[in-house]
Amino acid sequence: MTGLLVVVGLVAVVMAVFVRQFRRRVQANLQRAGHELPAELKAALRAGVKKPAVAPAAAATATAAARAMPPAVRPLPAGGLHFMLIYDVTPDFIQKRAACRDEHLALAWKAAAAGELLLAGALEEPAEQAFLLFRGSREAAQRFAQADPYVRQGLVKQWRVKQWHTVAGEAAAMPLRPSAKVQ
Repeated sequence: MTGLLVVVGLVAVVMAVFVRQFRRRVQANLQRAGHELPAELKAALRAGVKKPAVAPAAAATATAAARAMPPAVRPLPAGGLHFMLIYDVTPDFIQKRAACRDEHLALAWKAAAAGELLLAGALEEPAEQAFLLFRGSREAAQRFAQADPYVRQGLVKQWRVKQWHTVAGEAAAMPLRPSAKVQ
C-alpha cells in the first residue's frame, strides 16, 4: 500500500511539473509572437491548479522528488502581465503641470488603489518622459491616459503603451531563472 502511495505521489509531482513547463512554454510562445494570453487563460492561471490530496508518506516522497528537479517557473501572479504607459512630455511640462497636478495625482492614486497602477513618475529634469507601470491589462493603461488631465491639457505630446516582459524579481510576470550550471 505504501508503494502505491509513493507512486501516486510521484505521478502527482510529475504532472504538476509538466503543467508548469507547458504553461511556461505557452506563455513564452505567445510573448514571442507579440500576443497576450486570452482573458479566460489569464483567469485560469490566476486561479491556479488545485493540488491533489496526498497521504503524508507520499507527500514526503513527492516533496523530495520535487526538490531534486530544477526550480519550476511559477504561474503569473495575481494581476498578470505588466504594461508601461510612456508619456513624451512637452519641454515646459514641469512649469505647466501645477494647474492640473492634483487631478492627475487623484487619478493615479485611484488606479493604484484599484491594483492597476504600480509605479508612476517623470524622469529627472529636464523631464522629457514619464513612465507609469500598470499590471493586468493594456486597456487599463489606455483608459488612464485617455482620462489623464496631463494628456487632455496638452502637456503630453504623445503616449503609448508597451507590454513590459518582466522576467526577474518577485513581481515578474514570467520569471525566468538561469540554468543550474550558472547558479
